[in-house]
Amino acid sequence: MRLVVSCVQVWLLLHLLLLSLGQIVGSVGEITSLKINANIEHRYAVTQVTTAMKNTNGRSAKLQFQTAMPNAALVSSLIMEIAGTNYTGIIRKKSASRRIYEMAQMKGKTTGVVEQVDDAVQKFVASINVAAHETVTFYMTYEELVKRVDGSYLYSTYIHPGYRIPMVNIDVHIMEREEIIDYKILEMPGQEISSHNPGTKVHGGPMSLGELYLHYHHDDPHDGTGRGVQGVFTVSYDITHYPDGGEVQRVGNYFTHYFSPEGLPKIQTHTVFLLDVSYSMHSGRLDALQTAMASILKGLDVEDTFELLAFSSDVVNVGSFSGEHQQVKKGVRKVKRLVSMGYSNLNAAVLQAIRTANSYNNPQAIKQIVVFTDGQATSGVTDPETIRKNVKEANSHKHPIFSFIFGNNDMKLLERISRDSSGFARYTHHGSTLASQIKAFYKEISKPLLKGVDITYSGTSVDLTTVVRPGISNYYSGQEFVLAGLLIPGALEVHPIVNGMGKDGPYQFPVTRVDARHPFHTSLTNNFTARLWAYLIVKDLLAIADASENVNHTQELHAQAFRIALRFGFVTQLTSLVVVYPDDEYIVVSPQDQLHRERNRHPNNYYESSISGYRRTGRSNIRGNRPQEQVDLDPHFIVYAQGLELPLCFDYHGHNGAIMNLIRDPVSGIIVNGQVTSSAEWPRLTYFTSLFFRLGKVNITITPDRMEVDCLGEDGTRQVKSITKSLWPFYKKNGRRYKHGPDKKLRTLHSKTRQPMSLAGQKRGLGINHIPQSSNVHHTYIRTNNKITNRPDNYFSYNKINNQNNVYGRDFSNRLKRLDDEDSKFCQQNSTWEEGVGRIYGDVMIVLNKKQNLHVTMGDGLAHFAVVRSKNRSGQQFLGFYIKDQQILSAQTHGIIGQFTTKSVRLISPTTLAVNRNNNTENTVKVEVNRRTRKNKHRLSLVSGVLYKRRSLLEETHVECIHIPGKGRGLLDGQPKDYLLNCLHC
Repeated sequence: MRLVVSCVQVWLLLHLLLLSLGQIVGSVGEITSLKINANIEHRYAVTQVTTAMKNTNGRSAKLQFQTAMPNAALVSSLIMEIAGTNYTGIIRKKSASRRIYEMAQMKGKTTGVVEQVDDAVQKFVASINVAAHETVTFYMTYEELVKRVDGSYLYSTYIHPGYRIPMVNIDVHIMEREEIIDYKILEMPGQEISSHNPGTKVHGGPMSLGELYLHYHHDDPHDGTGRGVQGVFTVSYDITHYPDGGEVQRVGNYFTHYFSPEGLPKIQTHTVFLLDVSYSMHSGRLDALQTAMASILKGLDVEDTFELLAFSSDVVNVGSFSGEHQQVKKGVRKVKRLVSMGYSNLNAAVLQAIRTANSYNNPQAIKQIVVFTDGQATSGVTDPETIRKNVKEANSHKHPIFSFIFGNNDMKLLERISRDSSGFARYTHHGSTLASQIKAFYKEISKPLLKGVDITYSGTSVDLTTVVRPGISNYYSGQEFVLAGLLIPGALEVHPIVNGMGKDGPYQFPVTRVDARHPFHTSLTNNFTARLWAYLIVKDLLAIADASENVNHTQELHAQAFRIALRFGFVTQLTSLVVVYPDDEYIVVSPQDQLHRERNRHPNNYYESSISGYRRTGRSNIRGNRPQEQVDLDPHFIVYAQGLELPLCFDYHGHNGAIMNLIRDPVSGIIVNGQVTSSAEWPRLTYFTSLFFRLGKVNITITPDRMEVDCLGEDGTRQVKSITKSLWPFYKKNGRRYKHGPDKKLRTLHSKTRQPMSLAGQKRGLGINHIPQSSNVHHTYIRTNNKITNRPDNYFSYNKINNQNNVYGRDFSNRLKRLDDEDSKFCQQNSTWEEGVGRIYGDVMIVLNKKQNLHVTMGDGLAHFAVVRSKNRSGQQFLGFYIKDQQILSAQTHGIIGQFTTKSVRLISPTTLAVNRNNNTENTVKVEVNRRTRKNKHRLSLVSGVLYKRRSLLEETHVECIHIPGKGRGLLDGQPKDYLLNCLHC
């Protein structure tokens, strides 16, 4: 026996991490049988999963075992049976288990993982050493509260070992005080093949007044016709509900209180729908939201009212509506016109939704905010803690905020915002269509019956410090409030007082359904009220600690949660379950390794204020308080480099017609080139007069008065998936913003959110600035009136080197065939700025601001470029180029500006006074530059600079910088001539 046991060396870690299953090496063990036994007593479910896994190999092997459980469940027991001997787990503090785990990793022990699949499921995965032809049996127990959703209690258990199992048994025993009036088996393992999969049987009943038995059995026939099963077993049921103060269950010193009245009249609602229409919503999300919103709005009562707010970079009030048929039709039409575009300014959006709710004056109605978003703030205020603080301060009236979050990312911000306001958040999950999930989410809050529900207990019988309450105060039809607590020593009765405001006025509900008994066993294991209280309070304490902003308070809450989890045997983020083997072998069961999680996630300050942040894998450092990089005038470049607080500035003079490469990224395919033209009056002065962008499949050529967009391929076909010609409700047809809002306050809000940032608040970026300077600085201007000379002949031509968009290389007959294709016409536009803007080509959006600023954005926060047109005193027109934000440029990016995505510069000497050639004193500094050679190697060079100020045309302010003379020699990689091109579109 000892020899067999020693052959089975097992080390398990249950861990809530997004870790690929491919990282666990091993063969898949054969699960010969799986049994699930669930006992649901007054909504509290205790589920035991028994899994037998056999090593069919002729030698000892590492096998992979996996199963799944609901995300809200807490593991309370793990027993392993090996060679007839049982090994039972004990609860330990997480830090002690972590030390054991780290030692095991160093020794190469085997490990297991629990990963979160989506908002509904957590998965147990293990890699185990098992002796030849031996069987390991797992007995895992987990516990959870079965919640009432949309009028039904839903219980699910999962059969997800990664393959089909030949034999499965599921037994569900439900015991309730009130009559079970309905039950349905919504989903069964293998139901998708049930008609072709013999061996499956399902039995329900008999159903007595408050008791129900359900049995599912599958056993593959011995003739080999069976296919095994895997999947989900889901049952829904409901009980009789009364319009009273609910039901109380007391066992010993613990009690639970269930409040779920029905039959009350619905209260009028005023709902502010906040719809995210940023570009990240384009992959079917916005389509699903539009479909769901049409159904949601058509289902509103006539007395209900609603407002629609759409947000991307800005926030727009689409309109206010009643529940009348014509008003709803109007609202649906406007929702269907929305398009995904721009960034996501979540902070401004939620604040505006709160102001909109505050402005509604009907005191009888329930005012609520419903947010549909992917949860990522990419514009405006992006720091989660700042956003949360702003929302808490603004929502003084505690309007409940309900959030539906697209995707299964870790969106703690919206969870916390919703919890702060007595609302809740839901994520998308697998198993049903996105539109149906959205509709189901809203249905939960569509029919409020009570507001301001207040449930109190007498301090003479109940220890009020132990009472766990629901996180919301409005009661909606189909829900249930579950409360739990402890009686003070010697108390035998619980007398709740339940008050709430209904449609017809205040209610006080009597509580007459009270069951009390002494526990059959003194052990807490069999006292469902005690375990339900412990389950609820541990969950509540951890949630409050997660939302707390005070470190000491968080530690105190964690200490309380740990003591209760340890006493009741729950595996939490603070505790682990350890199975001890002979020879000091262990199994460690832990749902969340906090240390490992913190090491693998991005901290809040991950995106540091440095150029190295400009990468595909992270948010741009432009999110910080830095001005964007720019180039305009002579041309004057202002760029930021890693290692310096101040930007670097330098001039790059070019002869008439010179073409320069500004950005070239071989990974993203982004190219930006610029061409300069001399002034007729001052030939040595040059300006940028044309800019060329290659952004994926979209090419854009811009001059001060014209703009050409080309998204056609060599064969003349459209290369982008779609072209959006209307940017309503954010922009007019000419790409300028609407003055939105039904009142002056709203219009004022939008003007504030769009005004240029001060220097201290500018985002760091790259750019080109053409600005007249003092006489001792050379300038390069481009002019487009008749005073400009020698405009290049190929002004709007594509050079043959551009294989994707070669105008001259395309067949002329193909152009004629495209004349009837409306989208193809828009895919090759040569127009004025005003005529050509206000469209989205694939993921590239072009809009106009203040008639002089052209904004080109990619996706939701991938890149934001700005082009400014201006003129000098003589009327000469020129362009300025700015990178306001980006997170797409790779480390391989080059060009006059692009190279600064990775270039590092170090300050060598402090500021000193020196006398220049004009006998003027100036502040000089020396910097060390890490430059890249033509052979892609790096070398250091020392460069002297002067503290200077340059003016930004876009922000209309002066930027302090370190000026490097001589066309940036010693600062730029290579020589200045290396950045000259033969054509604008190369």
